[in-house]
Amino acid sequence: MKNLLFYGTTDYGLNLNNSDELKFKELSKNFNAFVITYGNTNVEKKHKDVLIKYLKKPTNLLFQYLKFYFLNYKILSKFIKDKNIDIVSAKDPISALLPILIKKLSNKEIKIVIEHHGDFLNLLLNQRRFYFKNIIKLSTKLISNFTYRNCDIIRGVEIEYTSSLSNKYNKKFICFPAWVDYSIYKDLNIQRKNFLYVGNIIPRKGVMFLIENYGTFSKQYDINEELIIAGSYPNQEYYDKCKDFIVKNKIQNVKFIGEKNPNEISNLMNSSKLLLMASSYEGLPRVLIESGLCGLPSIATNIQGIRKPFGEDGGTLLYELNNSDEFINNIKNFVNNKELQKTLSLKSFELSKQLAGEGKFLSNWNELEKMIYE
Repeated sequence: MKNLLFYGTTDYGLNLNNSDELKFKELSKNFNAFVITYGNTNVEKKHKDVLIKYLKKPTNLLFQYLKFYFLNYKILSKFIKDKNIDIVSAKDPISALLPILIKKLSNKEIKIVIEHHGDFLNLLLNQRRFYFKNIIKLSTKLISNFTYRNCDIIRGVEIEYTSSLSNKYNKKFICFPAWVDYSIYKDLNIQRKNFLYVGNIIPRKGVMFLIENYGTFSKQYDINEELIIAGSYPNQEYYDKCKDFIVKNKIQNVKFIGEKNPNEISNLMNSSKLLLMASSYEGLPRVLIESGLCGLPSIATNIQGIRKPFGEDGGTLLYELNNSDEFINNIKNFVNNKELQKTLSLKSFELSKQLAGEGKFLSNWNELEKMIYE
């Protein structure tokens, strides 16, 4: 069995939830799994099927990036040596820098995987407010060029952008989604009503567009059902703007319910009739896989990461980004066509099961292992 290290800032917490336990239990059938990530303190903890090294997270945002991406060389090098790591999976091209430097400078016989979750640079620069954006953009491109040229394989989540990276850097690639807990997200055959948004309330997700156009739709066609918005609001200014818009325009049937745990999200997906999305950037949205496992169809923007496979093979109705008429017409057609609702529900379930059903995550990693050593 190979020793597989996941290197990234994913927040697992000192006590793993049931979903993460199931993820590492599945991987443990063929890999010894390790993780290095941020935590509240410096500690190394052995869970049932994974050993996690937690690095104390600095309070300053800039130093968080500097520490993890550039200042952990000795810690990471010692861990790789002590644990006899065979494969390092870096969460993004920047976090791949230190593993690649360790491999080159210390002649370590390790394989480097770079995870690719869509347009990394745009996702990074649009999720927070950064100073010196041009400097960050240039340095990120330089580092990414170096790491992609020196990695062993690219693990993408969607085919379009990943294949272009593969061609650019002449690297092997494989595409499969991030872990999805198929034990939680199930089609429970609950009576469906209302519309649903799940995700962070930030500009990139187009929440204001959803509120404005759902409000127009519900008034135009006298719809009493609610648009339920479930998610955290890291951008307080944008969240307040959305709420003020609702009050100013007297929109009665949009409700914010805050961040929910996976079981609560699954129940919401099972009791809703349509998932609404308006993203301008995505990798391969896990929310569409989760909703599909619950038999919940969706309407989303016709962008990379959604167009394929969800728009072509799944139960997702597509509209051009920021096109209000297409958005409203798609909802109207969906509401008025029971047969379309059943067809999209079945297609969304079948695609999600194909992407992330039981055993899929392990089989995908097994395939990656074969590719990286052939």
